[in-house]
Amino acid sequence: MSVPGAGDIIIDIRHPAEADAKPLAGGDNKIIVLPFFNLEQQLGQLDKNTCYLLYCEKGIMSRLQALLMREKGFNLVGIFSIKT
Repeated sequence: MSVPGAGDIIIDIRHPAEADAKPLAGGDNKIIVLPFFNLEQQLGQLDKNTCYLLYCEKGIMSRLQALLMREKGFNLVGIFSIKT
């Protein structure tokens, strides 16, 4: 789990219906809603020097997608989870 730092961007990779039903609050951090099934195709539009924290409900898909991003050259990738 990573706590967002200043300038970190949270990527909500949940299905759009799930993201719409339970919007994510990121405080001062920018949130991008980018479903897991579109993430790989959109990586070219993301800055590899920016820190991204991926979020999904259970954390499993965000871990898989973080691994994918690291394989594609994104070194500043973590997992965002909500404290309950």
